[in-house]
Amino acid sequence: MYTLSIPGAVLTASSLVGLFSLFRDERVRATETPQIVLTGAPACVTVTRYNGVLAIRQAGTAEQMLTAMLEEHRRVAFVGDACEQRQSWEVDRAEWEALFEFVDVCRSPQRLLSFDQIEAEKTRARERGTRFFLSDLCSEAIASIFGFAVCGPTIPGTRETNSGHAVQVAYALALDLPVPERVLDAYRADADAFRHGLEWAETLVRLPELRGAIPVGKLRPILGVMRGEGKAVDSGNADILTLLARLLPDAPTYPEVDNLLHAHGLIDDMALPERYGTPVDVGQPITPLAARVRERLADHLRARAIAHSDEELNKGRISQRAHRHRCDIARLEHGRQTFEYGNSLSRALANRDVGRLLEVLDRADDHNRSSKQAFRDVYGVKLTGVTAAQRRRAIFLLCGFNEEAQAQWEREESQRKAARNAQSDLQHAREVAGRARYVGPSHGELSGAEHVDRAISEGFSTIRSYGRGAARRYALARDNESAMRTLSARDGTLAYARALLEPRAA
Repeated sequence: MYTLSIPGAVLTASSLVGLFSLFRDERVRATETPQIVLTGAPACVTVTRYNGVLAIRQAGTAEQMLTAMLEEHRRVAFVGDACEQRQSWEVDRAEWEALFEFVDVCRSPQRLLSFDQIEAEKTRARERGTRFFLSDLCSEAIASIFGFAVCGPTIPGTRETNSGHAVQVAYALALDLPVPERVLDAYRADADAFRHGLEWAETLVRLPELRGAIPVGKLRPILGVMRGEGKAVDSGNADILTLLARLLPDAPTYPEVDNLLHAHGLIDDMALPERYGTPVDVGQPITPLAARVRERLADHLRARAIAHSDEELNKGRISQRAHRHRCDIARLEHGRQTFEYGNSLSRALANRDVGRLLEVLDRADDHNRSSKQAFRDVYGVKLTGVTAAQRRRAIFLLCGFNEEAQAQWEREESQRKAARNAQSDLQHAREVAGRARYVGPSHGELSGAEHVDRAISEGFSTIRSYGRGAARRYALARDNESAMRTLSARDGTLAYARALLEPRAA
């Protein structure tokens, strides 16, 4: 037994391998090295620090040290009363994790070896025609001493390997192997011990009657569904769950388990969201068009939601109660659809707001189909199954625009769009130029945007370019003066100057 003493605390480890677990303790890490006292170890073993990280030093080669440390750890933690190596699930959790933490330690040889020892190992490796890696030596030693690789032993009941102690214990419990109570006590004391898909094992720790009763492939989704529904699994329903598991295929899906548990009353119907307990003011339609838009849209959304739910059910992605829940919501949403959208289209039509109507209706046939159908229902205007030009002309006719008025509107809209784009380009160019920095002769440091603004305000309103070697230079000039203000394509000032000056020239 090794004792690590620091002011105010004494910590123990059963092996030198386990000593590194103590080094992770915040109290130990915060203690000055001279105040850390190691007892129980040979005189050649000392605690030190390398680059601020706690390490140990001892005499011998790397292979000798690893072999001695790992054999010691096996002897004190992995060998039972019968002098046989314990199975993974028979080893205490802390001792198991200490072994695999030591694997990580060996990736940093300075935590075990001094500079001289490392250099000696490298020299010996070169003489053998190899390279020195402490982590490789550790892997070889573990395989030789423990009989499994650093990826861990085979998981009980499977052909896969895993170094996680929780995984080993979980699958051992699932097979009803005799996991010692001292091992289980560590998991009872840690509510988060079983995570990342192992949550089902917590139930096996609590309920011995379920151990070995249900294969993991069935147990995982059964307990997952029960946990998701907030239903306790205890001695009162363990037997019925075991019986129902026999009715499931070997690898059931969650929807299959959901269907079975619901059919036998172990889980309830899915509750509707609370919002459906509160009435919604859907408003009143201001025109027949608004009423028809609401009806068409509500019908479409309900049909789409139900069709999607049907598809998910048929593909086995959702359970029957989830399908029923989704369909119930779709039907409730149908009745909660308001007239707001339909009224907005009615107002746009009344105000001859052709821009708003084009935004909604001048789209491909599969976009806003319900709205287009509502216009046809009320006004007999066909907006699907026609060419883009025919559809656009029909929308203008709805607002009373003849072809000449339509052409005028489109010219003006093109100008408005160009102005919006120019403003957007100008804003973007200013943001980019604003990140550049310039130093003026009398104004101190300026942003690139301020540099351009000031130059233009002072009359430098002509962009000139000239060659300098293979490069092209740009500047703002004023009349025929030789003085100029520098611009750069790279920092955005050239683009910003052009964005400001080109509209003026036009």
